[in-house]
Formats: sequence, C-alpha cells, structure tokens
Amino acid sequence: MRVPGSVLALFAAVCIFCTVCGCLGEASPPSGGGITPIDPEPPQAATLAGALGELELLGAEGGLNITGTTVHQVLGTGVDLDGRAASWALGLRDGEEVRWLTFGISGWKEISLRAPLPAEEVLLDEVLSPEALLAAENGVLAPVMERLGADTVDLALGEGTYTVTVRSDTGMETLLFRADTGEVIG
Repeated sequence: MRVPGSVLALFAAVCIFCTVCGCLGEASPPSGGGITPIDPEPPQAATLAGALGELELLGAEGGLNITGTTVHQVLGTGVDLDGRAASWALGLRDGEEVRWLTFGISGWKEISLRAPLPAEEVLLDEVLSPEALLAAENGVLAPVMERLGADTVDLALGEGTYTVTVRSDTGMETLLFRADTGEVIG
C-alpha cells in the first residue's frame, strides 16, 4: 500500500508528540522538613471522551482556556482496542494561532510543538469516537496486531480520516478509515 505524504507528516508529528509527552512530568517536591504530599495513584489509560471530560472540568475550574478554539487534529498513542490511550493530543486553532494540548499521566498540559494542522476542523460529534471505530474494525485490526505482536495502536484523526498505525519491533502497518463511517479506505 502506498502511504501519502500527509500520512508521513502525521507520523512524524506523532513521533514528536510521543517524545514530548515522555519529557513532561511533574516537578518533584522540594526536599526538607514539613508535610510530604501523598501522590494519588497515577491515572490509567483514558478514552478520548474521558480525557475531554477532564479538559472540560479543568476549564470550569479556571485552568486551560480553550474557549473559541477549534479542533483540527486528534492524536492518540498507546491505544488499546477498547479505545483507552496512554496519551492524547489535540491540535487546536485559536484564530490564526496553533495550540497543542496533551493529556497523559499528569493531566492536560499545553505544549510547544511546531507541527502543522490540517485545514479542516474535526467535528467530534459528527465522527466515530476512537473506541467505536476500534470496536467496529476489530476484525481488521486484531489480525494485524497479532501478526506484528502489538498490543496497542497509534491513531490520528484529521481531514475526515482516522489513520491507525500498528507498530512493533517486527514492523509497522498503517490503515486508513473514514472518520464518519469507519469504512476502510484503500
């Protein structure tokens, strides 16, 4: 299968995203006396809906303000077939400004990332959720994952297409699906 140049650019953005997310951790508490805070259990992998719920709550509490932004890209890394990802990223357009938000073990953070966004806005209520797509296409994805020895996939949503990449030490395969119906493309 021939992979279009936009998919390769998207793959590069996912790789950069994975690298950046691995570097985003919370600062360790200062050493010394006093009360030592007890860290809660780190959150488990989350669905996109769960992560967006956390973002909405954060906005309501005065955290990240995304009012007036539009979603143009959704990236998920380490996504299992139930649609739970180790991390999510949103590529937002705020007027002419591009903003990237990531959701992982330390919650939502805004990051600096020089990656282009697709021109078309992603209307999340008009496309399949990642978990719905993965459930519907389990028959297509599971054999590829088994053949490559992979437990998770990376996915990207943009321009009306889900790009699902199955990657392992033995190889990589990319599959394209229509975002609104889940139909296999190509």
